[in-house]
Amino acid sequence: MPTSCKRSREASLWRRLDPAQASRVMVGCYGQGAGAEVLLRAFLEERDLNPAAVRFWLRVYAILSRGSEDGASPPV
Repeated sequence: MPTSCKRSREASLWRRLDPAQASRVMVGCYGQGAGAEVLLRAFLEERDLNPAAVRFWLRVYAILSRGSEDGASPPV
């Protein structure tokens, strides 16, 4: 049985997806709160001393914020 996207931190979602795919998943799950959720995940990975995961989540955040800066909706 696949792991829920909401449990993706434990499931290491970042190891199976690229940042563009992950941004779509996060927007689908969290809507307007996706950016905050991504930053929280980056923070938690930093506390877990996982620099590869931190870089991944910050790339996801860059994709999300790029969409909001252009006035467009986040990628879905």
